[in-house]
Amino acid sequence: MTDKRLELTRRKLLAGVGGVGLASAGAGLGTTAYLNDTESFEGNSLTAGALNMLVSVDIHDKSPELPDPVVDSTDEAADDTADGNEITVTVDDMKPGDWFVLDWHVEIDGNPGYVQVTSVDEDYSNAEGANPEAETDTAAPGDLGAALLTTIWGSTDSTAGSDRGGLQDLDETTDHNDTWLSGYETPDLDGVTTSGAHYTTLNEAHSEYLDGVVLSDSSGTPIEVGSVSDYADVHYYQLFELPPEVGNEIQGDSVTFTLQFDAEQVRNNDAPFGGS
Repeated sequence: MTDKRLELTRRKLLAGVGGVGLASAGAGLGTTAYLNDTESFEGNSLTAGALNMLVSVDIHDKSPELPDPVVDSTDEAADDTADGNEITVTVDDMKPGDWFVLDWHVEIDGNPGYVQVTSVDEDYSNAEGANPEAETDTAAPGDLGAALLTTIWGSTDSTAGSDRGGLQDLDETTDHNDTWLSGYETPDLDGVTTSGAHYTTLNEAHSEYLDGVVLSDSSGTPIEVGSVSDYADVHYYQLFELPPEVGNEIQGDSVTFTLQFDAEQVRNNDAPFGGS
């Protein structure tokens, strides 16, 4: 006869041996690691570079008694982002022979950048104003943008006095004959000077800047604007003048334009704004 007490005892023993095996295996997991160590370095950080542009415009000079043009800037604060700085200018109450010069000032902080200037098409408008009896062309749009000459200059000679005579280095974007002038010359009614330069009308300048123009030096090389570049900041001077011979057609008319300034970093950028 089988001894059931012995059989039960064997089962218990086997179960007990299995439990000991599992415990031993578990204990082994905590005692077989290789030599190791862990160090920590606190306070580490990576900071991305920044680029911040500020654009402003001032009336540099103007003919006597001419009212200041209306300047409306959407982004002039120092903490504005690099792209999308827009400034709108409205010109009205100009009489034949009137002129004024705007000083456009572009700064970039953080890293040097290229700057592109674009004339915003939907914001460009010629308004037909009051129509006195002497004016024969009373149909919209107004005629001021077609008659008002505007030229871009790279600098002004402070020793020449605060008038148009001090303007230097005519930008080729506003000289249709590609004649580089070192100083201002009085144009005729069509905007042509004695040396052959053709100052553009405001309508022509708007068309020229519709697709954007990158600020460049006299050789056509894009300017690097920024505190660690060759140009800490940039000034451009825009002359507006209404020839004395323009006549009555511009009476009561006004013109409004908006310039948008965009910036891109210089570093790792061989073709700013998608150029070649």
